Amino acid sequence: MNPKDWIDLLQRLFAWLSERRNPVRQQAACVLATFEAHGVARTEINALLPEALQLPAYQWSSADQLKLALRQAHLDWLNQYFALEEGWLTGQSDSAHQHVFSYKVPERLHQWFQEQRTPEADFEFKLHLLTPDAHKIGANSAGYYALVLERVEADHSACRRFYHLIEGGHFEHRPCLIHLLQVLAIAHHHGAMVCRSQLDAASLYQLSHHTGLIPNWLHNCRPHPLEADHELWPHFSEYSPWLDELRADAEQGLRRAELTEVIEKLHEDTQRFSRRPSSGQLVTPSTPGF
Repeated sequence: MNPKDWIDLLQRLFAWLSERRNPVRQQAACVLATFEAHGVARTEINALLPEALQLPAYQWSSADQLKLALRQAHLDWLNQYFALEEGWLTGQSDSAHQHVFSYKVPERLHQWFQEQRTPEADFEFKLHLLTPDAHKIGANSAGYYALVLERVEADHSACRRFYHLIEGGHFEHRPCLIHLLQVLAIAHHHGAMVCRSQLDAASLYQLSHHTGLIPNWLHNCRPHPLEADHELWPHFSEYSPWLDELRADAEQGLRRAELTEVIEKLHEDTQRFSRRPSSGQLVTPSTPGF
């Protein structure tokens, strides 16, 4: 190649890089990535959209095509349909999903479930606990964990919504463990399914700090031998001084929040599912401890 060819090649490369940094193109790429993370292929996007927002199929084929047709109305619709965090599609936030905050205020999560639940739905919510390894949670556990909620429509349509339930959850911080048990108890009360998965430590750190799209992280998970609520139930994890104290502290917080119905259901199901008789700490709902 002669010097002119090299110059032309470099100019085209710089132009390509500049276009990739174009904020409108980046926004279009984020829109497509959001659809794909939620399981919506580019050929299926128009079927979800209201007629006024549908575009010729080729414009959904790439970010370069979409950037020419993308309107604010598309962003508003996506934010509402997938319950996205404001600022994600515009590049102003690293977090794609909303945070249902209930740290040290468990009544907020209970109220959120009451407002969001569909009374006739058999299965609507799935709680995901992601940990860095396959070990039980105990006094020596370390590292970050993530706790996210998935909402699935009754007709199992593409409208899957995801929510963060804690930010920077850490096994070495006892209030985080208390919060974890409280979330599990409230989720159980509202009929959510639960599952536990493993995710590598580097990815888990990012997920626990709300970076990126939750379904993409879930796609990279590995199965875990335990259920998410393993430590909540004595018939799974049995009784131990450390767990008994943690359960009692979690229940005390639920009691302060006046969530007596959550505590009563835990007591009833603990006794009903226990493989051995209760030690006496669950005889009545007013007795502390799970």
